[in-house]
Amino acid sequence: MLPYVALYEYIHKQVEHVMNQDESKQTIYDEYKNIVLSPQLTDKVFVEVMNNYFYDMGFINVSLKALKEEEKQVGFRVRATKNSLVVTEVIDDIRFVVGDEIKKLSGDVIDYCRKRYHRILGDTPYHREDWNHILTFQNSVDIERSNQEYHFDLRLFKQTNESSVSVYTKDDVPIVEFKGNITFSQAVEALYELSKIQSSNREMIFDLRNASFNKVNIAEFLLPYFYEIGSREKIDVSDMEIEIEREKHKMLYKKKLERYFKQSEEMNDQSFYQNLLDQPVGNWKFFDDKIIEIIGMSRFDCVTVMIDKDTEQAAEWLVDKVSPSKIVKTVGRPTKGNTTFNELVDEIIDQRFILTFPVENMKNIKYRDAIYPTELIEWSKRHAIIDLDIKFTIDNSC
Repeated sequence: MLPYVALYEYIHKQVEHVMNQDESKQTIYDEYKNIVLSPQLTDKVFVEVMNNYFYDMGFINVSLKALKEEEKQVGFRVRATKNSLVVTEVIDDIRFVVGDEIKKLSGDVIDYCRKRYHRILGDTPYHREDWNHILTFQNSVDIERSNQEYHFDLRLFKQTNESSVSVYTKDDVPIVEFKGNITFSQAVEALYELSKIQSSNREMIFDLRNASFNKVNIAEFLLPYFYEIGSREKIDVSDMEIEIEREKHKMLYKKKLERYFKQSEEMNDQSFYQNLLDQPVGNWKFFDDKIIEIIGMSRFDCVTVMIDKDTEQAAEWLVDKVSPSKIVKTVGRPTKGNTTFNELVDEIIDQRFILTFPVENMKNIKYRDAIYPTELIEWSKRHAIIDLDIKFTIDNSC
């Protein structure tokens, strides 16, 4: 096993391309190098130290985790208000109910915990904080439910990072919901299922509130479906300030794919996918001259894109590029706030750790603020019970 200081130096070399060199960064580097020289260090502590190091250095999308130690979660997800954490989703621990308000963590009120975990939470407003990781190292919670108070010891469950795409209708409005880091094939499947929906409504919803896919080819594939069918568009991507040359396309959407989608009603699944697979493989850069040329393919007159603080990476970049479309409106809350995303890779180090980091040179990139929606809907406790974003969109159709 390599000593921690050797791992520290190697990891720094792997990720230093995302850093602008200055004296303050060198000081941080030296301080953390002294920390990892400690003989009391363990693998678990080393992971925490390195993630703190990434935070202090301002590294975006860089993280370290143990290889053989499974990631854990507490069986439910929360969202912060000023004085409590509201349960928004129950995953495994059925003792909790959506809408429960957590008032204390391990006996401490939320305001005190907010100060204690400031390094993890950052300087973001409370309604944009992410407490789900912090919950994993708590012993217990005190909750309020229907004016009754309860105390629960927390349990840990295996973390499942499943991604999903759902296509359904509500009040005759087609909705495509993306969750997590979806794959390219899931994106294709979603649009195929959307093409089969028979709806008289000329409005549809793309729900990207929990979308965090990090592959640029997914965003590029989806772009045409936010622009009026037949319109020719050029999307400027010069803000990325990086040269991107990736693996060849396996599925090109272009005119051939457009024709397949139009014919999908007369084709069975097997022939549809075979036609997709038969498309020529493109040996070309995704962003030639930092411009994407597309042909609009939306069969809807109005496309509502729902966004929130968990809309990030390529999904957030996609929102930024489709917002100018005259048939698009955005609803919800501001996105994550890093529209210049990059492809991420995982590297196993010393058979003990997994380092996740961007492969592109990021030195000259200027990070933007979050993307703000056309219609801002402040998050409230009622969102845990009723999807007010979808209700608002359907009630206020284009």
